[in-house]
Amino acid sequence: MKAIGNFFRRIGRWIRDTAWIQPLLIVAAIFIVVFSIPYITVWVKSWYNGDASVSYYQKYALSLDNCEDGESEVDDLLQYLEDQSENKATSEQKEKYGEKFFLSFVQEGCSDCESNYYGFNYLQTNWNKSGYEIDDGGSFKLYTVFIDEYDDDDKYNLFAKYVYNHFDTIFEQTAGTYQESYYYMTHESQIDSALESITDADSFESPTTFLIDFTKDAPFYTNEYGISEVFFAYEGTATGGGETTTPQAKATTLRDCWNHDGEFGKDYYDKQ
Repeated sequence: MKAIGNFFRRIGRWIRDTAWIQPLLIVAAIFIVVFSIPYITVWVKSWYNGDASVSYYQKYALSLDNCEDGESEVDDLLQYLEDQSENKATSEQKEKYGEKFFLSFVQEGCSDCESNYYGFNYLQTNWNKSGYEIDDGGSFKLYTVFIDEYDDDDKYNLFAKYVYNHFDTIFEQTAGTYQESYYYMTHESQIDSALESITDADSFESPTTFLIDFTKDAPFYTNEYGISEVFFAYEGTATGGGETTTPQAKATTLRDCWNHDGEFGKDYYDKQ
C-alpha cells in the first residue's frame, strides 16, 4: 500500500511541476463536462419525468402475457365488460374489478401519457380531500394497458393483433355512443379524430382513457360495456385564472370526470 501511495504522489508532483500538462488537463476536463451535459440532462430528467410516469402506470398495469390464447389479464378485464353487458358477470368478477374505475391505454415514450400521469398521481394523493371531493365516496381505482408491447420476435404488437381484434366491438361501439356525451359535444373539434382512432387497432392512440361506470348514477350515454367517459391528452381545469398544466389543474379535470361534473356535466354544456 505504501508503494502504491508513493506512486500516486510521484504522479501528483510531476503534474504540479510540469507546466504544460496543467492547462492540457483543464481543457480536457472542460471538454468532458461539455460533452457530458446532454447525457447528464437526460439522466436527471428521467428521475422526475418519463421514468416516474412509466413506473406509476406499471403499478396498475394489466399483463398481456398469454394474450395469444386469450388468457391475459387484459383479456380478463375486457371479458368482464362484455359479461356485464350481457348481465352475466359473476360476483367474483365484480369484486375483483369493481363497478367504477379508470382504464388507461398508454405506452412508454409518450409525452401525453406522461402529462396525464401528473393528474392521476395528484388526484390519487388527494382523493376525496378538500378540493377533490368524490361525490359517490368511492375509492380511487386505475387499470392500465401498455399498447406498445410486442411478441418475443418483435413481429406482432400484442394489443393490436390479439386483444383488440377479440374485443373490437367494445371499442367500435364506444366511438359511436360517446358522441352523445356532454364532454364530446363541448370538445368535439379537439377529440373527434382521437375518438375515431379507437375504431382501428393500428391507429389506436395513447393515451386513451375510459371511465368505466356500472353504478346506478352513470349518465344516460354510458354504453352497455360501462364506458361512461372517454378522454385522451387533456387540459387541466384551472381555478382563479391559474395554469391549466399543473398537476392540481389536471387532477381537477379527472375529479370532474369521475363525478360527471364540470366539463363532463350538463350544467357546463348548457352554458356553452
